[in-house]
Amino acid sequence: MYKSLKSESMAEVKQSLQKTASKEQENYKSVFLKKRSLCNRQSVYISGEIQKRIMQIVGVITNKQVSIGSFIDNVLEEHLNTHNDVLSVLYREEMQKGIFNQPKENKE
Repeated sequence: MYKSLKSESMAEVKQSLQKTASKEQENYKSVFLKKRSLCNRQSVYISGEIQKRIMQIVGVITNKQVSIGSFIDNVLEEHLNTHNDVLSVLYREEMQKGIFNQPKENKE
């Protein structure tokens, strides 16, 4: 009897982990693997290695329905939202330095 209870609880744990993993996958897809309309496009450069990895991952997972640009835009948007508080503090600190607190030029 103990053995059957143990195997039942293990099956429940496994099923719960699978549900959690499935939810994480769906959440990831909804945040990062969604199409975006990139109207005001700008060029940026990334390493060839990263570009190849992204192209392979996004291409396979989305069956080439989502562009590399959309994926990168989604990742950057999430990063900026997640770290908004820290970025705001760092930004304000730099802005407070202002033009009057710049290092003085050596006039010799």
